[in-house]
Amino acid sequence: MPVMLRVVRALRRHLALMSWGVLLALVVLHCLVSLELMIVSGESKLVEGGVWFYYYMVTAATIGYGDFSPQTDAGRWVATLWLLPGAVTLFAMFIGKATTGMIDSWRARAMGKHSYTAMHGHTVIVGWMGRDTLRTIALLLEDTVTDDEGIVLVASEEIENPRPEEIRFVRLESLADPSGYARVSIGEAARVIVNAATDEQTLAAAFAVLANKPRGHVVVTFDRPDTCAVLKAHYPNVECVLPLHVEVMVRAAQDAGSAAVATELLAAAGGATQFSLRVPEQSAELAFGKLFNAFKHEHAATLLGYTPAECGAAPRLNPPDSDRVAPKATLYYIADRRVDPARVAWGACIQ
Repeated sequence: MPVMLRVVRALRRHLALMSWGVLLALVVLHCLVSLELMIVSGESKLVEGGVWFYYYMVTAATIGYGDFSPQTDAGRWVATLWLLPGAVTLFAMFIGKATTGMIDSWRARAMGKHSYTAMHGHTVIVGWMGRDTLRTIALLLEDTVTDDEGIVLVASEEIENPRPEEIRFVRLESLADPSGYARVSIGEAARVIVNAATDEQTLAAAFAVLANKPRGHVVVTFDRPDTCAVLKAHYPNVECVLPLHVEVMVRAAQDAGSAAVATELLAAAGGATQFSLRVPEQSAELAFGKLFNAFKHEHAATLLGYTPAECGAAPRLNPPDSDRVAPKATLYYIADRRVDPARVAWGACIQ
């Protein structure tokens, strides 16, 4: 018996290394040989086409309904010594190989080894900052408009997907390697957030990301404005985010409640939030005053200002009503929910 067990284990080990094609060929071969042996044994009912396939599968799966069985002594010996051991072993290998494949696929995704080259319109987060990254993911998930195509986290640390049910995860050897970002379809991403441990790592990752010419908006976080200036000198359209906790603290001390207002404007879960909206490319120049009135009375939104479409242009907040807003400019407003661009009467706001 120990010898038989070793033989079976060795057979299973070799079968596990086989490809699906080889395993399927073995199943077909075993099925045909078993059929031929049953014919030679004098079986008549079992060897009929539909009956034989049914009997073989029931035997391989060890279900054993009992509605069909060998009627001759020779047929019983064939079933005992050849059909049952071979079919059950092959069926077990089939299930084991399928299960192993699913587990390996799940592990590869969890460890960041999978690629998502077919994605588009998604959000890519570059860099793992622990709780800060988890908070970033949570805020993005709260705003369903920016989660329409999913979120992909890119990191170089040896971690598993921190939120496998909600995001995808890709691990790179280096965030500064431009070729690695093809695995997350960075060029087709709608938005990219770069936030690494240090300014130097963030800068290197940002250059690697931008080398892939992403179509979407790129936001990069820095601790120092001089590092931001280096990136802006090469890519003026990139939006840099600098820490504002000191400014918020001072403003709260000078103007009571300012911190609460700033928090409310940035929160996406509910209440008045600051949003942005792009003026359609086919629109004519618009009067800011008419836009302000339209947003206030028709959409219950307060227009704060706009940023011209020119590369590197600074935002104009609280501009005069006479300002003319050109096509492709970005509008900023406060509202309880996003304004649907299709519902804005752009034609009524022409100068």
